Amino acid sequence: MAKDINIIIGKNLKIAREKLLFSRIEMANKSGINRGSIERIEKAHKYFNIEEQEKYIKFIGIEKSVLCSSSFNLTWRELTAILRKNHPENPSICDISSKETKPQKVIMQRILPEKLIEDPTTAAELTALISTKFKINIEPNKVQNSLNSLVNIGLLVKTQTSPIKYKRSNKKFPKEIDPLFDLVIKLEQICELFKSDLVNSDNKKNNPSLRKMAVMLLSLDDGEKTRKELFSKAEMINDTNNVVRTINVLENIELITKTKSAVTSSRQSYKLTDKGSKLLRELEV
Repeated sequence: MAKDINIIIGKNLKIAREKLLFSRIEMANKSGINRGSIERIEKAHKYFNIEEQEKYIKFIGIEKSVLCSSSFNLTWRELTAILRKNHPENPSICDISSKETKPQKVIMQRILPEKLIEDPTTAAELTALISTKFKINIEPNKVQNSLNSLVNIGLLVKTQTSPIKYKRSNKKFPKEIDPLFDLVIKLEQICELFKSDLVNSDNKKNNPSLRKMAVMLLSLDDGEKTRKELFSKAEMINDTNNVVRTINVLENIELITKTKSAVTSSRQSYKLTDKGSKLLRELEV
């Protein structure tokens, strides 16, 4: 069992490092942990050092209970915020080396999760976007080569135009980059179909919090939860506004339903509907 946990921790530490766009060399320089030790920790090698693992966890600032979860779904923005909070004395802790960063990683860990290549985009446009939005300077020809590589593995498709343009394919999104991506996209599509029902008492359209809704759905896949527990899982304040943007929406689109009535609203329990369970099975989340 301990070995299995270390495999999960190592895998999640690697996912976190790659979402932060740190190479093993950069992580070694920032954390003071030997590069080889980092690799052994991430692979749960039989000779990895448990003290070095604890040092790695302490450096990155993620709760061990979170790292032990097989459904690790922190975004790169959340990981960046955690790292900055954990190292207030070092304002450059999240800085990325353009020399060390591989263009393909930038596209996979920034451009795709941020949905910045949903429409056809040229390599030159993407190079400029990476520079202005993420402050990472990469040679245009390297961006072009990386885009072609991602076309070859099916993550992108390209047009037969001049200049060539690229966009995200309809292939399932890699879970190691963002395990909630496909579910969030699906929720967005469902909410669009139900948009006439998603209005508040003043007849104003609500703004659903899609990612938080996805987190709540996944937590309900483990069984019935109270409203308080759902908001705890989603790291949201349990207030009326957030109920309207999450739980009410999930009820309106018939993915969750109340169970027996509770004395207080925070103790009200919810479960997945058959429709909600089917959605999670279809998306394999």
